[in-house]
Amino acid sequence: MNLRTFTRGLASVSAVALVAAAAPAYAQTVNEDEEMEQDAQAPGTGFGEIIVTANRRAENVQDVPIAVTALNEELIEQKFSRDLLDLGSIAPNIVVDPILGNGTAAIAIRGIQLNDVEKSFDPPVGVFLDGVYLASTTGALLNVFDAETIEVLRGPQGTLFGRNTIGGLMHIRRNRPTGELGGKVSVTYGRFDQFDVKAVLNLPSFANGAIKAKVAAVRLDGGGYFYNVTRNEREGDNDLFMISPMIEFEIGNRGEVTVAYDYIRDRTATRPVTALTDPNQLFGTLPGGIGLGQPATNVDYHRQTRTSFDQAARLDTHSVTLNGRYEVADGHEIYAVLNYRDTDEDALNEFDGVAADLFYATRPQKIDQFSAELRYQADLGPANIVAGLYYFDSDYTISQRTFFFGGEVGGTDYQQSAKSYAVFAQLDYEVLDGLTVTLGGRYLIDEKAACGGLGSGPVDNRTYIISYGACNETRRNAPGFSNALPAPLTGSVTGEETWKKFTPKLGLSYDFGDKLIYASYSEGFRSGGFNGRGNDILTLGPYNPETVENYELGFKSEWLDRRIILNGSFFRTKYKDKQEDVVFPDPRGATVTIVQNAASATLFGFELESRVMPAEGLSLGLNVGYLDASYDQWLDQAPLLSGPNAGDLATIDKTDFELRRAPRWNVQADMNYELLLGNGDGIIFAADYSWKSKYYVVANTINIHTNIPGRENPGKIDAFGLLNASVSYEGSNFKFSIFGRNLTGTEYFQHVLDVGTTFGVQPGSTQPVPTFGLWSFGTINPPTTYGAEIVFEF
Repeated sequence: MNLRTFTRGLASVSAVALVAAAAPAYAQTVNEDEEMEQDAQAPGTGFGEIIVTANRRAENVQDVPIAVTALNEELIEQKFSRDLLDLGSIAPNIVVDPILGNGTAAIAIRGIQLNDVEKSFDPPVGVFLDGVYLASTTGALLNVFDAETIEVLRGPQGTLFGRNTIGGLMHIRRNRPTGELGGKVSVTYGRFDQFDVKAVLNLPSFANGAIKAKVAAVRLDGGGYFYNVTRNEREGDNDLFMISPMIEFEIGNRGEVTVAYDYIRDRTATRPVTALTDPNQLFGTLPGGIGLGQPATNVDYHRQTRTSFDQAARLDTHSVTLNGRYEVADGHEIYAVLNYRDTDEDALNEFDGVAADLFYATRPQKIDQFSAELRYQADLGPANIVAGLYYFDSDYTISQRTFFFGGEVGGTDYQQSAKSYAVFAQLDYEVLDGLTVTLGGRYLIDEKAACGGLGSGPVDNRTYIISYGACNETRRNAPGFSNALPAPLTGSVTGEETWKKFTPKLGLSYDFGDKLIYASYSEGFRSGGFNGRGNDILTLGPYNPETVENYELGFKSEWLDRRIILNGSFFRTKYKDKQEDVVFPDPRGATVTIVQNAASATLFGFELESRVMPAEGLSLGLNVGYLDASYDQWLDQAPLLSGPNAGDLATIDKTDFELRRAPRWNVQADMNYELLLGNGDGIIFAADYSWKSKYYVVANTINIHTNIPGRENPGKIDAFGLLNASVSYEGSNFKFSIFGRNLTGTEYFQHVLDVGTTFGVQPGSTQPVPTFGLWSFGTINPPTTYGAEIVFEF
C-alpha cells in the first residue's frame, strides 16, 4: 500500500461521503459538545462531566459500564505533560515506560504488556489516535498537546476496538476546528535546557460556515539528563517537530467529514544506557573497572553513560486520517474512519554502555499501515446498536547490521506483511427501566507473511547465508534463496499463516440515576506472528495468537450533587497461550530461542477511583489498584549442568517467575485548589503523588546480580513514589505556571535488559539455575526537573 494508492482511494471515499456516509469514530456534533459543556459547568454543582467514547458513542464517563479513566483538556494541561509517558499514573493498574528511542513505549494495563521494540510483535495494549489503531510501539509515546480527552480503557476491548487490545487501550481524541478565529501558544523552559513551543490556530469558517480549519504545531527541544563521560557532553535531548493541519466539511445539517494530516520529524537520540554488568558476565570480566560497567554505589553513575557513539536516531512519519459522519435518518448514522500512516526510521544503537565498542547495531526500518472502518449506529430508544466492518493492512521491513568488538558479525533482513478483516456488532438493550443487557461480538481473520535473510556485508549488497519465508517473486528468484529446511529435517517453510477468532462480550448493568452497577464477560485476541529476530527458518515461527477471558464487576456513583465520585471494578482475567521466549532444541545441535505459546496465567484484582470536592475550588483525588498476577504454568527446556548427560536438554519450570510490569499495589493521589481573586483572575495550586510497589521489567527474577547495591536483579524495580507540583496564575487570556516533577528525586530503572542470560538445570530437578550471559544495561528515570510555562490564548 503506497501513498498514491491511498490518496486515490481517499478521494473516492470522500466523494461518496459528501453524498452519503462518513463519520468520526467518536461522533459528537459541535452543538452536542456545547450543550454538554454548559451542563458540566452548571453553577452549584460539583465535578463536571467528561465525555468518552468507550462504547463508540459520546457518553458521560459515569454512564459507561466499563473500567475507564478519562482526562479532559484542562486536566491534561495541569500535568505539564510532553507525551503519554508523563501520564503513566493517571489510572490504577497501569505502567508506561519508555524503551530505547523514537517514542517507543512499553505500556502495561493490569499486568499485560509487550517489552519489545520489534514491529513483528503486536502490542497487547492498543494506542488509538482519533479512532485509528497504531500498529507499532514506535511513536506510541504520542505528544498530547491539543488533546480534547485521553481515555484509558482497562480490560479486553475486542468487540468494538478489535485485535491487540487484550489488556486495554489508550485513546487520544484531539480538538476539532472551532470555526472561529483564535488560538493558543504555549512556551515552556525547564531544567536541562528543555525548551518547548506549542501552538494551535483556528481559522474563521467559510462557505457559510460549512468549512472549518485549524493547524497545530509542536517543537520539543532539550531536556536530556544523561552525561556522556567519554564524549564529554550531555545526551538524551529531545529534538522533535510535529505539525497537524485539520479541515472539516459539513454535509448540510446531516453530518461532517474531517481530514487531518500529521507530519512528525523526530531526531531525538536513542535513550542513553548505563552498564549494569556483573563481574561474572563476559563484559564484566574484561579489564577497565567502572568504565566497563561494574556498578558503583553512587547514583550519579546511573545517569552517566560511556558509549563512544552518538546515539543517533531518525524518525519521519506521515499520516492522513479521514473521519466522517452522516445521519441517514433520525437516530440512524453511518460512520467511516480511514487512515494511511507511513513511518521511516533509522537508529545507531550502542547497547554496551561503555567506552569500548563492544556491541552496537544499525537498524533502518520502515512500516506503513492502512486501515478502514465503516460503522452503523442507531439509537432506537431502549436499544443502541453498533455494527461495522474493519480492514487493516501493514507492511514492515528492517535491515539490521550488528557489530561485535568493532567488527561486523552479520545482519538480518526481514519483511512482514499483515492483513486483518473483521465484522463486529454490539447491542445495548434496556429490557426494564434502568436495566440494560449488552450482547456483542467480533469475528476476525488475521493473515501474516514473513520473509527474511541472514547475511553479512552492506545493507544494500548482502551476501546471504540463508533466506527463508514468504517472499515476492524478486526475492524468490534471488541466488541462494530456498524455503527448504536444513538437514537433517525435510520439507519447507512457507512463512505464511492465517488465524480466525470470534471474541464475544456479554454484559448486564443497572442505572439508579446517579449510581451504576455492572457485570461483564469479554474476550480479547492478540495476533500470532513470526519472529522478527529469527536467524533461520527454524526460528521464524509461526507462533499462535494469545487470548484472554475477563470477568468483571463494577460500580460508578455520584454523591452530594456530584461533589463526591466513587468508582470501582473487580476483575479476573484468564490468560491462555501466552507468547513467551522459550529455548528450543535445534536438531543441528545446541539450542535456539524462539517465541512460542508456552504459558498460561491468571490475573485478578480491583481498582478504586475517587474524587471529592470538600470546598468550592478544592478537589481531591485518590486511586488505588491491586493486582495479583501469576503464571499457572510455564515449562521450558534447558541443558543439564552436571552428570553423565550434561548438555542434554531437560525440563525446567518457570511457573514461579513474575509477569513483567505488574506491581501488586499502586496508589495515586492528587490535589487541586483554585483561589479566585477580586479581579476575576485565579491562582491554581496543584500536586499529585503516585506510588507503585515492586515489579519486574525482566522476566528472570532469580538473584544473579547480588553485587549491584540494593538490587538482587537489575530488572527488579523496587517500590517507588513520584511527587509533582505546580502553581499557576491564570488571567482572562493567559496563564503563567511554575512546575516541578519528581520533586523527591526518586530513582528507578525504566528499562533493563540482560543480554545472553540463560538457564540450566541440575539432574533430577526442574528448578532453573541461572547462567551468566554477556552483559546487562538499563536506563534510569529522569531526576528532579522543574520549569516555567506561559500560555497565551487569543
